[in-house]
Amino acid sequence: MHKTLFSVILFFTTAILYCQDITGTWEGLIKTGNTRLRLVFHIERNDTSFTTTMDSPDQGAFGLPTSRTTFNENKLEIVASGLGLFYRGIWENDSVKGIFNQGGIPVPLILKRPGMPLYSRPQTPTTPLPYMSEEVIIPQKKDSLFLSGTLTLPDGKGVFPAVVLIAGSGPNDRDETLFGHKPFLVISDFLTRQGFAVLRYDKRGVGKSTGDYSKATIRDFAEDAKAVVEYLRQRKEIHSSRIGLLGHSEGAIVAPMVAANSNAVHFMVLMAGPGTKGIDVIMDQNENAMKTQGMEPETMVKLQQINREMFESLLTWDGSESHRTALRDKLSYLWEQLPILTKLKVKKEPYLRSQFNALITPGYRSFLATDPAVYLEKVSCPVLAINGEKDTQVPAEKNLTAIKKALEKGKNFRNKTQIYPGLNHLFQESITGQADEYTKSEQTISPVVLTDITNWMKRQAE
Repeated sequence: MHKTLFSVILFFTTAILYCQDITGTWEGLIKTGNTRLRLVFHIERNDTSFTTTMDSPDQGAFGLPTSRTTFNENKLEIVASGLGLFYRGIWENDSVKGIFNQGGIPVPLILKRPGMPLYSRPQTPTTPLPYMSEEVIIPQKKDSLFLSGTLTLPDGKGVFPAVVLIAGSGPNDRDETLFGHKPFLVISDFLTRQGFAVLRYDKRGVGKSTGDYSKATIRDFAEDAKAVVEYLRQRKEIHSSRIGLLGHSEGAIVAPMVAANSNAVHFMVLMAGPGTKGIDVIMDQNENAMKTQGMEPETMVKLQQINREMFESLLTWDGSESHRTALRDKLSYLWEQLPILTKLKVKKEPYLRSQFNALITPGYRSFLATDPAVYLEKVSCPVLAINGEKDTQVPAEKNLTAIKKALEKGKNFRNKTQIYPGLNHLFQESITGQADEYTKSEQTISPVVLTDITNWMKRQAE
């Protein structure tokens, strides 16, 4: 799900060296108190110099620019002056051991190549697996692209019920990899062992899928999911009238868009899905972030008014200079109300530029404009909609109530909603539900939720 606009990001770093070549992707885990967060560095060589971009995946921040990268005599230095941070480390064997510093606070940071373990994730399945796993290429003819995915089939011969997994917002791969977890891999493994064929896929422009993620809207993602369903219907191992959808977060908006007025979708599971308009979901996220930062109620009301004006202006965005100026002015005003950014030595202009560019993307603007109720009212298949009580990104009671109301307005009474006590947006057991717990938790998804989803799906597939 889209992150709150002005939640403060403490960036961490991952850079590294490999076979005398520092270029490529490196990742590391920064630890401050009880917080565990990843940093990812992408280092490239240009003639005799290096350039680096940085990701903070656990905060939903990608492609952040840095100002200087040097590597000499096994010593690596990466500086992002606009963010007030730097990293210095020494390449030893298969890792870079160094210090990450932001706002004058030094923290140890070890960088490793992707694939080297940073976390304990005991639910992630390991080979050998007791079922078939096939790499598939799915044509999406409408936009002339191909989606790459993995189809898992239960052991033995037969025609199996199937489910398509639809990931949440962001450039997600087929496993919906985030915060060191692979929730779709865990869900796929569990369901396949229970007799379901499962197809999960890389989003367009991600992993092995073609297309351009940066220009995609929610409608584009719906077209992709439709193509995946049609592909499954052609497979001889699949029961073509027993195909369902499972969407998480934004994927739980995409799923109803596919299922509306469709005879191809037999059932649907919505995990932490919005039932309210996109703009309202983002407003709720902003309110949660401000409460977490301890803002006074009067300040929150004032900032939320500016936020709503800004988001509403994006609904009619035409790229004109007047629109661009108004958006910059609002972002600048919001900056002035967040002195913590100055304290962290985050420079104003680079930060606001990155916020501006994120807001005007087609994907973000399409999310703001989407009303899930429009599609839910047209869904006729059975629906299971669930959420965690402590979800701070998609408030459970508010959104599940809206989902149920929309379904029943469309005369669909074959629905079930459930709130799970103590679970967060990722359906992990949690204390606060805030995003900083996602990484710290070794649990990828509650076993109770996995069992409940499976049992409900089995009843629909009978």
